[in-house]
Amino acid sequence: MQTPAPSPSGPAALATMPTGSQPDQREQAPRTRAGLALAATLAVQASATIAMTAPSVLAPVVAPMLGVAPHRVGWLVGLAYCSAMFSGLIGGSRVGRHGAIRMSQWALYACMIGLILAAAASMPSLWLLLAPAAVAIGIGYGLPNPAASRILSRHVPAHRRGLYFSIKQTGVPVGVGLTGLIVPALLWTMSWPIAVLVLASSCLALALILSRARVLDDHDTQDSPSPSTTGPSRLHATMIEPLRKVWQQPALRRLGVASMTYSMTQLCFVTFLVSYLKLEHALSLAVAAGILSASQVLSVLTRIMWGQVSDRWIAPTRLLGLLGVAMAIAAALLGSLPADAPSGLMLTAALGCAATSMAWNGVFFADLAHRVPAAQLATVTGGTQFLTFCGAMIGPVAFSSLVGPLGSHGATYIALALAPLTVGLWLLAGSRQSDE
Repeated sequence: MQTPAPSPSGPAALATMPTGSQPDQREQAPRTRAGLALAATLAVQASATIAMTAPSVLAPVVAPMLGVAPHRVGWLVGLAYCSAMFSGLIGGSRVGRHGAIRMSQWALYACMIGLILAAAASMPSLWLLLAPAAVAIGIGYGLPNPAASRILSRHVPAHRRGLYFSIKQTGVPVGVGLTGLIVPALLWTMSWPIAVLVLASSCLALALILSRARVLDDHDTQDSPSPSTTGPSRLHATMIEPLRKVWQQPALRRLGVASMTYSMTQLCFVTFLVSYLKLEHALSLAVAAGILSASQVLSVLTRIMWGQVSDRWIAPTRLLGLLGVAMAIAAALLGSLPADAPSGLMLTAALGCAATSMAWNGVFFADLAHRVPAAQLATVTGGTQFLTFCGAMIGPVAFSSLVGPLGSHGATYIALALAPLTVGLWLLAGSRQSDE
């Protein structure tokens, strides 16, 4: 098992203090409470992911109507993740004060507003509403992880964190897969703005249902800025302190950099797969979206599998390194497919990417939960998520910018593979040094 770096004194020590050194009420948490926590966090993650993924699935159909190239959706996704970076950073420091369930409801309301603005962008001269729509969706997408980390760390037994966090993180592939199934079906029966409004109504419905899960909330002002704090002190407490806690600890810093790189790879795979298969391999939108959905089914299973592996056999950091190397190989194979490749081969390549680039998140959050005490976890999660979403923001924008110079989506996938390969090898080297 990888051992944390020597702990400094002061607030930095909190980032690596073994969770077992504190009284752990989660060990005695009722199974029903743990199940409710998992169900609530999983549902919120899936719903927010649907809102974030819908533009990527709609792009091949909607972008020509708006007079833009489909791959330009990368800029919209990048803007959404830029917004998510800051909402997660600020929200993580306020979860204790406002409550994790309330924060989750706010996330769903933000997604709903963003989808409504996106639907309104279909009206003449209102296409500029896509920018604030992306910002609102990003705000909603940035809040669930800090809130979920708070909920699960309080109500889930410590020795099952890898499994529970991995199951919760299956909300991402579940959301992506549902988007690939639901959006084409909705477009078959209604216009795209109405389809987007249907998705917005689902966010509202779930937010109202979550009111019944308030029993999961606990309020702790220890990790929240004081209401009386103003000016530079408040800015430091809400935005700078979470990043400082992450960056000053070598183990947390490695996790943050890895999450930034892997999320870049993950978002490029999800954002451009449908366009890649439709435009460069001449598949129909339904078939391309179906491959995306199928890949997400596998990623649900592999996220749970990797969570079990990290709980029982392979140290989480080492496992993250192995996954980085594997996702690099999978991305390079996906980009190397010839134009006339059979659909079965395309599906296999997509499944390889899903099992790696879509399946690391639960292991990451479980490793984080083991290294950080529960009272600090929401704040530290917000800090690491800032780096995670930084990669998610940079990835689609960089991919969009490289498609033209490199000549195709496939060549860009091959170039993309260098990043996770480098970080994966770095993590493996770090884990070996820790063992020594």
